[in-house]
Amino acid sequence: MWILRFKSRNNNGATQISSLQSLIHSHYSTKSTQNHQICEPHFMVDYLVNSIGFSQDQAFSALTKVGHLKSTQNPNSVVDFFKQCGLDKTQVKNIVCYCPKILTANVDKTLAPKFRVLQELGLTERALEKLFRRSVNFSTNRLGANVDYLREVLGSDEKVIKVIQRSWWMFSLNYAKKLSPNLLVLKKNGLSDDKIEYILLKNPSCLLRNPDWLEATIKKVEPVLGIPPESPRFVDGLKMVISLSESTIDMKSGIFRSFGWSDSEILTMTRSLPSCLRGSEAKLQASLKFFMRKLGYTAAYLATHPKLLVYSLDKRVMPRYEVLEILKEKKLLKNNFSLCSVSALSVEKFIKDFVMPYNEFVPNLYEAYTNATGHPQKIK
Repeated sequence: MWILRFKSRNNNGATQISSLQSLIHSHYSTKSTQNHQICEPHFMVDYLVNSIGFSQDQAFSALTKVGHLKSTQNPNSVVDFFKQCGLDKTQVKNIVCYCPKILTANVDKTLAPKFRVLQELGLTERALEKLFRRSVNFSTNRLGANVDYLREVLGSDEKVIKVIQRSWWMFSLNYAKKLSPNLLVLKKNGLSDDKIEYILLKNPSCLLRNPDWLEATIKKVEPVLGIPPESPRFVDGLKMVISLSESTIDMKSGIFRSFGWSDSEILTMTRSLPSCLRGSEAKLQASLKFFMRKLGYTAAYLATHPKLLVYSLDKRVMPRYEVLEILKEKKLLKNNFSLCSVSALSVEKFIKDFVMPYNEFVPNLYEAYTNATGHPQKIK
């Protein structure tokens, strides 16, 4: 009705219609122009795609970090610097993809000083790639101070490199301030220098936690796993207590109890090889069913031969068990080899000693074994 009334008006109405049409045309023209401006590609999109190797989606996503740049001068300097460091195009792409903001970094003031700190350590290009991916998170001074501290504690650049490669994300922290009190905690609890060094090399992150947390965690190892501080396995036990909650350890211990294990047998196992508890619930149950119900092994035997519970059941233990059974059935074995000792052999050694000598007596034994493991080996 409003439209009909509007049309019935006089020339003034026509003027209003004309004005309205102009307004509408102006609105859509402006909107169209704005949309065109928004859709017009930023020069950095072309740069990231053509020079770095980004996809269109990756390039547009990175614009939030580099869209303010006015030219490609600084990005070119950064990329050239990476190439001078020995990084290839893929590594440069990985760095920029992980941290687009690095294209805005000052080469002389930010990147080159960090590179010089680690260059003398002899880091590989792969390690340098990881360094530069994280480099926006720490200063050159912090990097230098951390490297100097690790050198003082560990005594060799090779060991410093190992720690660095395991703790890139922690370079923003003050190592001396964080590590020193935890090293004292370890010494106070009777850990030798060799064990402390091993922890630092294998799991440096745990030594950057709160000292009270570390103290409490150390004190759990013996009552939970039966491993005293003087044991060679104490560090492995500490690693398990750090990685698994008490409730998880209790749950996994309960699986062993459900198969008739006593608490003393469980402690015998964990004292010898704490990593037995690392397997999933399904893996532990499958292994215990196979060894105890199919093969008739006792809890006492498995507790003193815990490696059997760590090996892959499908890819290692069962294929070797089947080979042994075939050879025994055909009376081809002169000695009675235990599954535990045979499972401990390397793949190459097992094939050499238990497969190749009997391949002509048991047709397709080699092919059957290697296919069962899922990793066919070439005959040498």
